[in-house]
Amino acid sequence: MTLKWTIAPSNEELAFLVEAGVIYRDAGNYQAAHDIFMGVKTLYPKHDFPEVLLGTVEFQQKNFDGAQTHYTNAIQLNPRSAFAYAHLGEVYLFRKDKENARTHLKTAFSLDPLGDFGKLARRLLEMTDLVKFS
Repeated sequence: MTLKWTIAPSNEELAFLVEAGVIYRDAGNYQAAHDIFMGVKTLYPKHDFPEVLLGTVEFQQKNFDGAQTHYTNAIQLNPRSAFAYAHLGEVYLFRKDKENARTHLKTAFSLDPLGDFGKLARRLLEMTDLVKFS
């Protein structure tokens, strides 16, 4: 006999999972954050947000290649993901690649000009203009 699991968390339960992952990530417990976000990805494999969250774990560990992979995967799942474009632009900024940073941040801003991800992209664009790389 094969068991088939069907789990459909409520929006409140999903928000709790994501918040727990963010708290672990921000506290430096990257493995716990990764595990939680992988669980969310398992529940929502066709959504961009778990990929972006996984990317933020990699980014905070300065694994920019890993972060870029997750953000790119998120964009493949949702080509209109301002969330992913903003974070991808941030990766390029930290890699000192202003041209690609601007491209992705402008895309994020155009997709979400009044929302949180557009605001993040705008702030990062402003920072891109101020930063001087030697």
